[in-house]
Amino acid sequence: MHVLVLIFPLIFLVSPADIFTYKAATVFLANFCLTAFGYMYNDLEDAEDDYHDIEKRKRNPVAGGEITRRQSYFLNLVLVSVGLYLFSLINPLALVLGVAFALAGFVYSWRTLRLKSRPIWDLVSHVLFLGAFQLLTTYAAFRPLDLSVVPYLMIVVPFSLMNEVIHEMGDFEVDKQTEINNTVQRFEGFDLTKLLIAMLATVVIGCSIIVLTIPQEYRILSLSISLFFGVPMFYRMNARVSRIVQAR
Repeated sequence: MHVLVLIFPLIFLVSPADIFTYKAATVFLANFCLTAFGYMYNDLEDAEDDYHDIEKRKRNPVAGGEITRRQSYFLNLVLVSVGLYLFSLINPLALVLGVAFALAGFVYSWRTLRLKSRPIWDLVSHVLFLGAFQLLTTYAAFRPLDLSVVPYLMIVVPFSLMNEVIHEMGDFEVDKQTEINNTVQRFEGFDLTKLLIAMLATVVIGCSIIVLTIPQEYRILSLSISLFFGVPMFYRMNARVSRIVQAR
């Protein structure tokens, strides 16, 4: 939820007049359903592995026995159906991107492909599922896709990429035991400090382009929004990086 609420500041920056409309609420709910589907389907596919790790078993309702696999399949189907239906109410492009969004979440976890355990593909699929498609579907709901979307991607993609690398670093030992061959396992770790600096530089450039290119009357508010959300997120990410670096 702390990521999905950023949809509303994005709507304000893309189309200020639509921020308090049913359309904005519909876009948010559609993204919520497809994001929830991705997480729930990941729990379903990871249930067998998560069962052998106490902490992961607590977080996974399928592995913990709180719901059955059949119930999980049903709930996943409901979420995908509702999410795509809501996008169909927006416009055809939003629906097409929504379908791609759902597929990215599916192949990220589906055991036949399981992109989350394939080096490089794990990062690509994570960025698409948890970042790029949420941005693109929202953007396309209010204006045609154009080059103006690039600076927004410069903000979203580095955060999503960094989150996945941090997650894989945190699960390094568990993933090694369960033979998940992701990017971090393949390269045996990353220099997280350098990666964090590169991420920050890219995000700052993206924010600067947005602030300088939007209408002047919205620039101060845009800068305030960027600082309000960006600083705490970077601080939180830096704290996670520090804990992992110290632990290693």
